[in-house]
Amino acid sequence: MSFHHSLRLFATAIALLSAGQAMALDRTVRIHNDTGLTLYRFYSTNTGASRWGRDVMGATTLAPGASMKLNFDNADGYCQFDFRAIFEDGTELTRQGVNVCETSDYYYQP
Repeated sequence: MSFHHSLRLFATAIALLSAGQAMALDRTVRIHNDTGLTLYRFYSTNTGASRWGRDVMGATTLAPGASMKLNFDNADGYCQFDFRAIFEDGTELTRQGVNVCETSDYYYQP
């Protein structure tokens, strides 16, 4: 086996290991509602996308002081997400560029 062939195999192994580690990151985030309002709708999308994902709340709501866990695992390995929360009084809070690979808790506060 030539030196160049060995070097190429080593580089490929490192690239595959790095890709595997990126896919294995924990993308679970606990969303905390520390406002005085009930959270009615919550949307997210990977940063740079042209549309919001579906409302993950469905028929449920998140009361003041409560929290919920969301898993942002995705087939493309995205870590950067935009969040959009809509509260009972119509207040809408949008935050761009939340790194779900590094953030385990996200707080909505007054």
